[in-house]
Amino acid sequence: MSVYPVKNKLYYLKLIITILVTSLIFNSPNYTAKNSSKSTIAAENNERSVILLAQSRQQWRSMTNAEKAKEIESLIDSSMGIAALNQLALEGFIGFGCNRRFYVNEQFGGAQSLMQVKCNQPKGTSTAIQYNEIRVIFNRFEGNIENFEIERISPETGPPKIRLPE
Repeated sequence: MSVYPVKNKLYYLKLIITILVTSLIFNSPNYTAKNSSKSTIAAENNERSVILLAQSRQQWRSMTNAEKAKEIESLIDSSMGIAALNQLALEGFIGFGCNRRFYVNEQFGGAQSLMQVKCNQPKGTSTAIQYNEIRVIFNRFEGNIENFEIERISPETGPPKIRLPE
């Protein structure tokens, strides 16, 4: 008498067949890691293009003085805001000679904001490349900063992803 019920035998048979088919596909002469990486890179580039297109269509506007005060307060009151400010400090983008501007994304009704920092001299921690500007995009849910993204801008990195009003 078998220790495993019939149901488990079918499960294990399906698992073995799946493993065999997968190994045959990956070991076939037509499949190489190089082909896989090319398709992965193409997919990533396509995804970036979609993101860039969506971001270029967004409506950013400068914050009012009241909105700036509220934004700075929310950065200080949030652990994610403090983390973003710490990153800016590590890269030298906080201090004398640096100007900040704040923007809000009209499309998302204040759930997304952007802090732009430009300094008199290029900054950054890399010895290979210095950045003219750094942007921090904050994403909020129910008023709390959930995450942020940092974009570093220099002639080497190309134009920024987001067009901001002057």
